[in-house]
Amino acid sequence: MTNKLFPVFDVPSVLAEDRKPRKRYRPAPLFDIESGEFDLTGARQPIYGSGYDAWVLWCTKTILTQRWAYRGYGRNAGIEAEGAFKAPDRKAQESVFSRTISEALLADPAGRTRAVRNFHFGWLADSLHITCEVIGRDGNSATIKTGLRR
Repeated sequence: MTNKLFPVFDVPSVLAEDRKPRKRYRPAPLFDIESGEFDLTGARQPIYGSGYDAWVLWCTKTILTQRWAYRGYGRNAGIEAEGAFKAPDRKAQESVFSRTISEALLADPAGRTRAVRNFHFGWLADSLHITCEVIGRDGNSATIKTGLRR
């Protein structure tokens, strides 16, 4: 008989192997940004995309949402596009857009976004086309392409 208060034993290796990795991104219904409607099956049931697709959609919708314009969204949702368009010149506007987009995407409540980089801007008469690369916490990356009107 040993004089130990608590017994000591080895954990079987089978228990350690049975653990499944936790999903990083949760799946969500797909949304068609152009039509403003959820994608549905013929039976009118929502079509779910992968968690990665949901993250890319969230990033795109965040860039297209004017910050503080909708009561249904939290304080960190969306970008400050109206303020960015008021900057004195295009270089300053691009700088403000880079900052506000980065802040909005890094404020992801699900914590999926690690970095935002490689901004490219294309100007037309009344609109701005924005392309940026978003890096996820798990190393996945996505190129987000969207446009904003003044």
